[in-house]
Amino acid sequence: MILLKVTSKTGDRELKFIGGIVVKFLLSIIGIVFIGGLPVLLSGIGERELRLQAYWQSVKEIVYALFHAGDLTYKVIGLEQERSLFPYLWEPIIYSLIILFSAFLLASFLSILLTIFTMLFSQKKRNRIKFFLYLFESIPDVLVILLSQLLVLFLYKQTGILFFEIASVATEKAYLLPILVLAILPTVQLFRISILSFEREEGKDYVTLAQSIGLGKLVILTFHILRNAIISVFFQSKKTVWFMLSNLFVLELLFNIAGITRFLKSTLQPKMFTIAILSIFIPLFVFYTVGEMILSKKANKGEEI
Repeated sequence: MILLKVTSKTGDRELKFIGGIVVKFLLSIIGIVFIGGLPVLLSGIGERELRLQAYWQSVKEIVYALFHAGDLTYKVIGLEQERSLFPYLWEPIIYSLIILFSAFLLASFLSILLTIFTMLFSQKKRNRIKFFLYLFESIPDVLVILLSQLLVLFLYKQTGILFFEIASVATEKAYLLPILVLAILPTVQLFRISILSFEREEGKDYVTLAQSIGLGKLVILTFHILRNAIISVFFQSKKTVWFMLSNLFVLELLFNIAGITRFLKSTLQPKMFTIAILSIFIPLFVFYTVGEMILSKKANKGEEI
């Protein structure tokens, strides 16, 4: 009887969790649809009027387009020729998502590596390392991109070897350098989050116990503190992803990447804008939802395992 009650409670919690995810997803989709029509609503602001009727018509067109995406066509600004939206749009979507997720995973790995390295030092030396990295975070992203391209060109001039593609062309796409550049500033942001989590975990009882039985500092950091701190870092990394998305447009522009943000620049139609935004939002939503489901089984949003 007790076992049945426990199983029932667990099942209820899982159903509530899944229900919450579905509700959150649907509300997010609805919000994006309404945001997609905002340019139409605000198009008459110069004449001091809100075009509510045109806005509602635009929202209805967006909803219809979402259910008939396979029939959509679009016009590039400045051109009269219409093109089919799909399967054309899959290529820029996949290109942008590969760069975004690869840069995020690289930034996550490097930030954890830097954090473990920093934690091996005394508090005084830690503060110096943190100060230097926080100072580096203030460098504009455009400057980071341009300096990286100039460095590659300088190395090519000195050695005759092109280590990275500095721009995408019709025959070859640039991947490695854009991923490295997009990961630089997020690495520092995630480092700032992870170092705080590591230092908070460092003062807890299980760390004192591990030290008392003679475990080395590196072992404690990698096998005990890391598995608890990484949960907190994951839940706080969403702001970093939004920061990366804001930099993605600049990156695609300067590296001549035919990605999804470049597509948004080429067309101002509300339904195209909405579909492009959803193509980024849905993979990110799935990524964080799956991650939350996995981590919630091990800890309660950052509490130690």
